[in-house]
Amino acid sequence: MSNKHKDIMKTLKNTTMIIAILLTGLFANPVFANNGNGDLEKENPIQKKREKLKQLRKFKRSINKKSNLTGFSYHQKMYVVNADVETVWNAYTQAKPTDVWKGPLNTFKNSYSKEEDTVYDVNDSVIPSIEMGMVFELNLRIAKLMDVAVAFQITELDSVNKIIEFTYGKDNKSHGRQRIVFTKDGNQTIISHYSNFKSSSKFRDKHLYPLFHERCMDEFHANMNTSISNEQAEQAADLLTSLK
Repeated sequence: MSNKHKDIMKTLKNTTMIIAILLTGLFANPVFANNGNGDLEKENPIQKKREKLKQLRKFKRSINKKSNLTGFSYHQKMYVVNADVETVWNAYTQAKPTDVWKGPLNTFKNSYSKEEDTVYDVNDSVIPSIEMGMVFELNLRIAKLMDVAVAFQITELDSVNKIIEFTYGKDNKSHGRQRIVFTKDGNQTIISHYSNFKSSSKFRDKHLYPLFHERCMDEFHANMNTSISNEQAEQAADLLTSLK
């Protein structure tokens, strides 16, 4: 098959996926970009934040620790980072949400700290990193003119066993959880990213969600890998300067 034919097939595949996503409602709460709605832009930011606080206070998890995951679809992918496990763990747990989810597929929108009973948005100068019980809301870019909002909660943050777990919101189209496990491998770190998910559509779960989900995962971990590499480069430069 020629490169031209491969490009055509790839375009058709991506177009089919997007159309199918739109028709089957892959996620909850569509947010249309560039829709010309001036009223949203003129909304009082303080009032907007109050409404968001009320909304995220009501967040409910789609599953809990005792939920039976039989019948849920399963996805797993592994990543390797050229840094020791403590460095990687600290980077993932201390990163700013706007650096972790900065698009184009995953973009940070809001977070809610149950401990402080405070909501943060992308425009705040100070946004805390992840903490137990924190609720995050992201925009996922499905197509050029369409975003969808999804919410999840940090339901495990285990610094001993190096596990981060977040559980989807009950209002999301897809229910379930994701678990990220960090394992030492010499001077490197193996990251195992596990997902359990289930929606009302078996077709969506089998053919649509895994493809888009993996793209979002790859972007998320690529951002973190770049951040860790940049930090290592800065530390090496500082050390070199100190030796001169």
